[in-house]
Amino acid sequence: MRQLFLVLTSGIIMAFVGVTTAFVTVPTRPTHHSTTLFSSPTSTSGIELTRNPDKKPSVDWELDCYSRPVIAVGGKKLWEVLITDSNGSFRFLKTLPSNQVNSKELRATVEDLLEQSDTKPSTIRYFRGAMFNMIKIALSELDVVGRPSRCTYSVAQWLEERHRKVYPRMEG
Repeated sequence: MRQLFLVLTSGIIMAFVGVTTAFVTVPTRPTHHSTTLFSSPTSTSGIELTRNPDKKPSVDWELDCYSRPVIAVGGKKLWEVLITDSNGSFRFLKTLPSNQVNSKELRATVEDLLEQSDTKPSTIRYFRGAMFNMIKIALSELDVVGRPSRCTYSVAQWLEERHRKVYPRMEG
């Protein structure tokens, strides 16, 4: 039987269940004042999907696909696909080897997530200019509007959390 331990530290509630750590934080979005609960994986391979049942799913999703400040096995940079919705009702993370970072793999990743999702997005927003063309191509054959936007608050908050709490703990 697993036990759940809650610890309040500097306004952050940390929940420990086995080896999974969850962080509760207040988002940085100006109009959003509730808290979110998500696991924070530290592995450099695989897929992680976490849901927050306290949040209502949104039809506006946010996506980021980029290399991270971590060197993976083989001396290559770690690449991640992060997808969430604007309400923070779920977080999807998939790590990719550098030789699989392309529009075909990204499209397959988004399609897989769409199949698992109860709420289908009408729009997927992304912000990285360097990845604009690849993301645009990946989303072009899906029944969703891909939109470059700077209003990607949920994914920006998640990235900031990962830069503070996850990447420093990873090897490389």
